[in-house]
Amino acid sequence: MGLGTFRIRSPAPVYNVYNQPENRPCRQCRQCRQCRQQIGQKMGTPRITSQEWKHWEGEQLGEYFSLDCETEVIADSSQIPRLAMVAVSDGQLTCILHPQQVAQFVEQHLGTGRQMVCHHIGFDFWVLHRHLRNSQADRALRTLWTAADQQRLHDTMLLACLVSIATSDDDQQPSLAELARQMLGIGLDKDTYRLRYAETIGADWNTLEPGWFEYPATDAAITYRLFCKLYQQARDITQAAGVSTQYGMLTESIQVLAAICLANTHRLGLHIDTHRAEQLRLDLEQQIQQTIELLEVMEPNLFGRDTVQGYLFDLGSSSKVTMNQRRLTSRLDSIAKQHQLLAPSTETGKLTTSVNEYWKEHRLLDPFIDTYCKYREQTKLLTFFDALKQSRIHPRYRALVRTGRTSASSPNIQQLPTGSKVREVIVPAPGHLLLSIDYSAIELRTLAAVCRQRYGFSKLADVIQQGIDPHSYTAAMFAGMDLEQFGQLPNKKQLRQQAKAVNFGLPAGLGAASLVTYARFGYGVTMTIEQATEFRAKLTNTIYPELALYLSEDPAQILATALHADGITVRATLRKPWQYGLLKRITDGHSAKADGTPYTAETIDSIWNQLQQLNSNPSLASAIAQRDTTETSPLRRLLNTPVATTTGRIRGGVSFTAARNTPFQGLAADGAKLAMWQLLLAGYRVVAFVHDEFLIELPVDADHTREAERINTICCSSMQRLVGSIPIACEYSLADRWYKQATSVRDSEGKLIAWNPDGR
Repeated sequence: MGLGTFRIRSPAPVYNVYNQPENRPCRQCRQCRQCRQQIGQKMGTPRITSQEWKHWEGEQLGEYFSLDCETEVIADSSQIPRLAMVAVSDGQLTCILHPQQVAQFVEQHLGTGRQMVCHHIGFDFWVLHRHLRNSQADRALRTLWTAADQQRLHDTMLLACLVSIATSDDDQQPSLAELARQMLGIGLDKDTYRLRYAETIGADWNTLEPGWFEYPATDAAITYRLFCKLYQQARDITQAAGVSTQYGMLTESIQVLAAICLANTHRLGLHIDTHRAEQLRLDLEQQIQQTIELLEVMEPNLFGRDTVQGYLFDLGSSSKVTMNQRRLTSRLDSIAKQHQLLAPSTETGKLTTSVNEYWKEHRLLDPFIDTYCKYREQTKLLTFFDALKQSRIHPRYRALVRTGRTSASSPNIQQLPTGSKVREVIVPAPGHLLLSIDYSAIELRTLAAVCRQRYGFSKLADVIQQGIDPHSYTAAMFAGMDLEQFGQLPNKKQLRQQAKAVNFGLPAGLGAASLVTYARFGYGVTMTIEQATEFRAKLTNTIYPELALYLSEDPAQILATALHADGITVRATLRKPWQYGLLKRITDGHSAKADGTPYTAETIDSIWNQLQQLNSNPSLASAIAQRDTTETSPLRRLLNTPVATTTGRIRGGVSFTAARNTPFQGLAADGAKLAMWQLLLAGYRVVAFVHDEFLIELPVDADHTREAERINTICCSSMQRLVGSIPIACEYSLADRWYKQATSVRDSEGKLIAWNPDGR
């Protein structure tokens, strides 16, 4: 473009990073493309040999290149901003592209099999998409989508998150500046240009200061360097663990596709029936008022009062009551002592009042805890209604959390209480209906696939392949009868619901006490601890014997690894299986058994002495000597272990429950993300995603039967890729709003029609 060459805005540490031996460039060659293409090889990370950027003039970049879009700043996140300029880098050459050059660049690079790296692919992909579409660059647009479908798009933010999950089970998604500081020792200062790129759109670039180009050039160069380093880390982790890379390093390719899909779902948004939302909000406020009054009876003066309403809770507004935290913690502490619970403390040393992190697991112990948990759940739901005052909302999604699932916020539509009618405020866009489709018992199907792969057999897989409902089969086995006899029982629905709670709860590693709570509040089923213990034994030993293997672990080897000790020595010291559970409880700070029986001083001293004798890990010596049982103590993770999905994602150092739950839940999450991508490719408007359920808008005049069958095929076939011979099934319904209880309804000709709550 004849605009000359300018130097990159580049702090000295950017280039000094290669002074470290492990980061030095290839000794054989610093220039040739063949060496630059060896991403992550042990020779070293490819380096940028020139500290200059230039305007792109058709040069061919390397096999891997980074790309950074600069755009106008817009307040409405549901809109895609206009493209101002693009920076690219392959570690040797860093260039600035004018928007008019983007189509040519995409065809020249992505059209020849190269791989593109971004930081926050959900943003850059759709900016490119909008620009290419508006430019009528159809071939380049198809090339971009093909590259995504062929797993040739990468994201340093997601890859960093995957590496962090694999090493420490931390799922934070760092910014480019945070990553540059942490991994390269580079400080990226806030630039005066970064929020002003709208000024460059349509401007004469010959009049622009160098800073306009230096800012994106530096970001692109650093993104490339980060990818090289992250790729090498991810490769080393996967090689050491021996996991699959079919879907990229640590399943990065799946997460990239999910990020692109969820960015689109965010922009589409959800339409709200604001009148219905207001009615439900008023109903909820009345329920909260009743819960407050009940808590006040149990613990007088727990809430503040005002002189008008009596309580600081106005049924005509969304103002919240004030709770006396001193009285609350005092009451919870009293209950904890009564039941000999060792409730955790906050960072300030006060007893935790968190429902999700602790108290909900003990809500059956005391009516006050149960009512308090109910109050917290109700007030949390009330905050959801605060976001429903507009006719359209745009929930934000994260494509990846440590479990492999997604998350949502502003508002969180993925954590609506079971049985709540709040979903009914969500309606389709004008001229549309809502198709809701979710996988049927998907986590049992993925569990069966995992077990069959690990052990070569699975009774659960056999049951599913025979077309038998696994919950009815489990219930019949619990009742000691065959399926035909079970089908004649008048209370078969209740028994099936009980079996459903057990089927889903036990493989996730829940103990008997946790299963009782899980069954009651997740499925409305009441059972005793004795029944839960009996169900567990029968399910794992008789009904699905592979679960006995799945739920087992080698605590001696896990402990030996943590202590840098010999496994044989650990087994000789802790000879009984129950001793590992005892060690876990004592290092977690418990002074009594689960039933409340106190441990003797001799028992506690014996465990600490054994740990000290076995330990050869210097990083644990101080904690063991001090008998550190605080929340941040490394001893809390002594019996934690890494776990991987069959798709190749790893969680590092997780608890027993997480290690049991992750393989099948994470596999189901990956399958749903692949299905989401295929739905996007097929042109469907996915307006909401909740773990294993899609909410899709279909035009009123569409052939709903054909579209539903096509969507069902996409969802099943995408998941089928991950589970082998285990059959996949979905359930779907059509309605004029998001009804949880809606079912598939057909007319006299067998065509799918909208479900009606009145049955008409």
